[in-house]
Amino acid sequence: MEVEVLIKDYKGVDGTSLSSSRCAQIIRVYEMLEELGAKVITYIDIQEESVKRHLLGTTKDSSAIRTIFPLLKKIGFVNYEGMFPAKSCFTELGTQFVLACRALNNISDETPHKEEIMSRLRAIKQKIQCQGLIHMFNDPEYQNHNIWVALKLLKEFSTIHWNEFIYTLTRLGHDETVEDAISYIKSHREKVYSMTFVKPDGSPLSSTCYTYIRSYLEEAGLIRKISTMESSLTEDAKIFYSQIDL
Repeated sequence: MEVEVLIKDYKGVDGTSLSSSRCAQIIRVYEMLEELGAKVITYIDIQEESVKRHLLGTTKDSSAIRTIFPLLKKIGFVNYEGMFPAKSCFTELGTQFVLACRALNNISDETPHKEEIMSRLRAIKQKIQCQGLIHMFNDPEYQNHNIWVALKLLKEFSTIHWNEFIYTLTRLGHDETVEDAISYIKSHREKVYSMTFVKPDGSPLSSTCYTYIRSYLEEAGLIRKISTMESSLTEDAKIFYSQIDL
């Protein structure tokens, strides 16, 4: 039997991940800032300049910047507090990420040893994203991000159904702990799978409460897709978990 669970409140998450299309946009922003060089700018200037240049190929360039940059800041790829030289906006880690993405984009069908090179570059990109997560984990400002909830569940179960993640958020919303949710899930996994989560107006809870987290973890090489609603840890995740106290 399917059970409906009302979600009165839950913490939002970043409205993006680092998909190939986002990476292409990030490269363009990086190159714009490099071109501006030592010119002192602000975060608002980045938005306005991207609009003026139609940088991201949309009519909402400033909105795209507002979507991308908060995530990049969390993972230590950019720093845009106050006023700063344009070329210093991307950190060393962020620059490494852009260079890896750009190298991937420059591979063509004529590139010798194409598949081997792509595989190595993807591995480099994934490691940089994992370093970004470690940076975020060590920043007290982001200790309550929902990505740690997902990673705790994955560490415990190796494979999760994303309903288990949403269910855990409902328990946290009632001042319980992730450990409380894990204890329940261990005994009632099939019941959690059959739950349908709805908002106070009766409409279904949007999958965006987990899809961006899931996408980032896939892009970082930490999980793989098992089915539409299930994900499993990869072997590489063991190295990542050894670097954080989760």
